Amino acid sequence: QKLSEEGNKAQKGSKRELSDIRTILLSEGLPVETVLSAPITFFQLVTDTGARIGWGGLEIYDNQAVLRSVVIRSALRKTGAGSILVKALIQEAKDVGLKKIWLLTNNAENFFEKLGFRHALRTDAPKAIQACEEFTWPHHDVAHCMNMKV
Repeated sequence: QKLSEEGNKAQKGSKRELSDIRTILLSEGLPVETVLSAPITFFQLVTDTGARIGWGGLEIYDNQAVLRSVVIRSALRKTGAGSILVKALIQEAKDVGLKKIWLLTNNAENFFEKLGFRHALRTDAPKAIQACEEFTWPHHDVAHCMNMKV
């Protein structure tokens, strides 16, 4: 069943929720070492009943960002929840004046292409982004690099 944007809202996560987000990322095998210290704004996708069903973040460097750690509860994958969350993160990037969003993915290139991301070379990313945890994490050695202008 597809989720609609109505009744499912992406909202900024609070500092006190970061340890919960870190636990969720760990359970999904995603990098977490700098979650508490990097310049990341995390969002969570919340249903109209208050259930938290998805998480993702923007790690901002100057006027560009890395889309970080998009996770949807496994039972709700392929329902549109990921699209709702990523669209909210793209809107946040626009709202704060970012020019480009970068990401790495091992298995979701088609998903991100449908949302406007295009394949890119890692070496084209700004040095600060190339040096961030997402880009230096060993498990992302073979991940596909993508970006989008916002």
